[in-house]
Amino acid sequence: MNWADPMVIIPFSLLALLVLARLARLRPGLRPLVGPFALFVLVVSGLTLFGGGPIPASPWRALLFLLPLLTLVVRGNIIAFQWLFQRRHGSEPPLLLDAVISVVFYGVGLGAVAHYWFKLELTPFLATSAVVGAVVGLALQDTLGNLFAGIALHTEAPFRVGDWVRVADRDGRIEQVSWRAMRLRTWDGDTLTIPNNEVSRHALLNYSVPSAPHSRVITIHIGYDTPPDRALSVLRGALAQVEGMAGGVAPTIRIVGFQDSWMRYEIRYFFGSYEDYRLIETELHRMIWYHLRRSGIPFALPISFVNVLQPSARAEDTGERLLPALRGIDLFQTLSDAELRTVASRLRPLHYAAGEKILEEGSPGDSFFLIDRGEVRVLRRLGGKPRQIARLGEGECFGEMALLTGEERTATVVATTDVDVLVIDKAGFQDIVAANPHVAVDISALLGRRRAALSDAEADLTTRIHRDQDSKDVDMSAKILDRIRSYFGL
Repeated sequence: MNWADPMVIIPFSLLALLVLARLARLRPGLRPLVGPFALFVLVVSGLTLFGGGPIPASPWRALLFLLPLLTLVVRGNIIAFQWLFQRRHGSEPPLLLDAVISVVFYGVGLGAVAHYWFKLELTPFLATSAVVGAVVGLALQDTLGNLFAGIALHTEAPFRVGDWVRVADRDGRIEQVSWRAMRLRTWDGDTLTIPNNEVSRHALLNYSVPSAPHSRVITIHIGYDTPPDRALSVLRGALAQVEGMAGGVAPTIRIVGFQDSWMRYEIRYFFGSYEDYRLIETELHRMIWYHLRRSGIPFALPISFVNVLQPSARAEDTGERLLPALRGIDLFQTLSDAELRTVASRLRPLHYAAGEKILEEGSPGDSFFLIDRGEVRVLRRLGGKPRQIARLGEGECFGEMALLTGEERTATVVATTDVDVLVIDKAGFQDIVAANPHVAVDISALLGRRRAALSDAEADLTTRIHRDQDSKDVDMSAKILDRIRSYFGL
């Protein structure tokens, strides 16, 4: 078989092109080879038909064969490099590395063609180029420093486009890494361009690697008057209401040490995506403030701080202001003015943030809530899902069953807006009920009506609940009265 015969070379070349095209459809990574190989087949076919053979004797005509062959070889080596890089690092190599390797291969290939086909002696050229390279290197040392630093960064691959990083004292998301510089998008939405040699000189902190949840720490200062166990309990309650933290990893709280006028508490929380930490941290500080304020735990002040409080009649004014509101509540309608003032003096003000749970269905309790300002939603789990059954606003109340019978909460109450509530518990209501037994009778009738209304709301919200006709004959008020008497020991 004569391999210089056009009847052999041309069909064989076309067959090889068809096989490569088929492989490129199955493996998209081979597609860059199809174009150069098609050009190579065209040149070889043309030289075979019209040039007397695929490799002409003339060096200049041989370039028609050698240049497509060189392009094909370089593309093949680049594909092999990409495959090895992908296998080792798990990602595609940066374009800068592809470009550098291509330039090296083309340079070596063209040098070989010039030496072996055109009989050019490369030693003087290399010596001259070394001198020229030294001069150019001195003149462009910063630019070349950026280039080689970029090559080193791409080779080590300590980051990817899209990662959040800290370089020196600046944070940002990587948008682009070129042969000269790294481009970051900062928190302010600005573009920060850092030369590669500056990046290589500083420690680089990658917030996005590894992919496991990352953590941050916030510090809270609480005075020595608050027992540590109580402070830890309140802080855990605040953390339980913060959404957005990484699932499966619970936040931790530890006491770091003692300062001049406070104890230092460190809260470590976890998050999945770095850009979410600011929102989570805002919610953490918000919940901690509300929980500490409600629990009567003040934030620690510097030891040199002098806080002078002037006497105020606010509590007395609040009590007088609440008398009409208390009189309008069915629960207190049978009480005298003196008894109402006693109730008003025992109400404790609490403040809840919008979206915060005030009560949770199924939890124990013995307190009654009067809404002073704001609005809440009342939710009940029906058919396996929480559903809203009421909205309460200023002057309305909830939690009377727990106050009077000690039973578990029958519904969840969530603050729709920031809410100020006034709370009284069993201890504050005990002597009033003991001194007025008729109050228990009136209250049991009210609670019986409310319990029936709640059952009607459930029946309206779900078809899964069936109410038997005989249940209407049950004397709910009498049952509640018995529970009140038992609970208060009447």
